[in-house]
Amino acid sequence: MAKSFLFLPDISGFTKFVQTTEAEHGQHVIAELLEVLIDANTQETRLAEVEGDALFFYKEGEIPSQEKLLAQIETMFTAFYSHLKLLETNRVCLCNACATAPKLQLKVVAHCGDLQFVEV
Repeated sequence: MAKSFLFLPDISGFTKFVQTTEAEHGQHVIAELLEVLIDANTQETRLAEVEGDALFFYKEGEIPSQEKLLAQIETMFTAFYSHLKLLETNRVCLCNACATAPKLQLKVVAHCGDLQFVEV
């Protein structure tokens, strides 16, 4: 087993957002935000899976320094909230999805430890 890095950015408020907004625009907003987060991956972590409103990144054999981790988090938070600000400023319609998207938030879980893949 190799020491590895796990990194999961997750959109807070997702469940309420999809339950209370129009499906078409809501899905579009979430997809855009996930793409923004993927593009903000500065540590060259691999995307293992998209989990609805969360991304599961990992990096085998290398643990980023605290400075690099904080820079990664700052880059993702800046990209995420900048995109929400654009959605708020350039709102395309008056639907509930477009109106409430700026209330979404981002949280991040990071972990390092031994990683072993199991094939199913």
